Amino acid sequence: MLWVDQASYFGPDRRRKAGGLRIRERRRENFAGRPPALNNALRQLRMRVLDANGDGVDGFVQRTDATALLAQQNHEPETARTLAEVSSFVARNRSKDVRQALYRGLDRAHAVLRTQH
Repeated sequence: MLWVDQASYFGPDRRRKAGGLRIRERRRENFAGRPPALNNALRQLRMRVLDANGDGVDGFVQRTDATALLAQQNHEPETARTLAEVSSFVARNRSKDVRQALYRGLDRAHAVLRTQH
């Protein structure tokens, strides 16, 4: 599975065709590549907690969901479940500053990942 890691989107490549771009394709370049290592994705997600309030909540939720999908693909169901809980929590509390709780949630996800290996 190809993966896209850009400022505006993080997740699996949603384009169907591996070849060229469609006529009305908004992306002019193919940024799809190999998925990142799950540890790297978790560290990158932690760096984005600072932006997880106000207008940045949607981007954080999208990135957290994509990291949960990556955990599923890496056969880490507990990590994926924990990340899904973090994503749901921030989406429900978008008007509050919950960044400290997000750090705790990401710590739990990372701890579950470490204990399984």
